[in-house]
Amino acid sequence: MKTNMKTNTKSEINAKTKTNTLHSLRKGIAIVLVATVFLLAGCSSAKLSGDFEEEKVKAAAREAVECLAAGEYEACVALMSAEIQEAISAEILGANMETITAQKGAFQEIKSVSVVGQKDKDGTEYAVAVVVGSFEKGNVTFTVSYDKGMQIIGFWMK
Repeated sequence: MKTNMKTNTKSEINAKTKTNTLHSLRKGIAIVLVATVFLLAGCSSAKLSGDFEEEKVKAAAREAVECLAAGEYEACVALMSAEIQEAISAEILGANMETITAQKGAFQEIKSVSVVGQKDKDGTEYAVAVVVGSFEKGNVTFTVSYDKGMQIIGFWMK
């Protein structure tokens, strides 16, 4: 007598794991974007506030991107504000970077960093750094927003 039992192959298990990881990744990205949009709602682009030093913002943004590229996700999360830390974990950052490196290959170098100022509708000023990272198969743009305490309040990878 034959039994009709289905067993999961290694590739089926890997596919399910990837699907779960992608779901968590999308959820994490959505949480960070929502938190950042909420914080920066009504922002207008402006000259960098005198409360920020352009070179310090550039150095902080480089550090954040280099932490990600090196797989130091806990260190990157430690650079974020308490609100963002509640919304994103080292695991979510790691999953994001794994997705990027799967598409773009290994990180090579930081190509450029630029900084602009932002002001929300209440007049609170922020610094936004745009970091272009070179990967084996193309570039990735990282946008990192900072409050006056130089904590990350927004982080995008695209």
